[in-house]
Amino acid sequence: MAEVGMTPTRGMSGGAAADRVPSIRGKAVPVVVTLVEAPACHLCEDAKSALTVLAQTYPMTVRVVSIGEEPGRTLMQQHRAPMSPLVLLDGQYFSSGRLPRRKLERQLAKLQQGETHE
Repeated sequence: MAEVGMTPTRGMSGGAAADRVPSIRGKAVPVVVTLVEAPACHLCEDAKSALTVLAQTYPMTVRVVSIGEEPGRTLMQQHRAPMSPLVLLDGQYFSSGRLPRRKLERQLAKLQQGETHE
């Protein structure tokens, strides 16, 4: 399993945007995004690219898990995902297959404002 910590590099330097980030003792709490990928999966590569772009704005930690390893297979079975990539936000099902980027961006914005998962 690979884990990549991502923090925003723009848009969070101060002002209203920084005020909306959930925090514990003054530190931003990044969303943990788990992506279960399959080998040679173009949708998985697309999802990783989208997460890289979104990480420029939203604090997140991305964990990439292979479907070929036991943790990946377990997550696919547990969430009954019909195809890869499986995407979880803080351990909760978000999507499988093509990543709905706009929906993900809306959900990340809600999480920044302290709202809960849908």
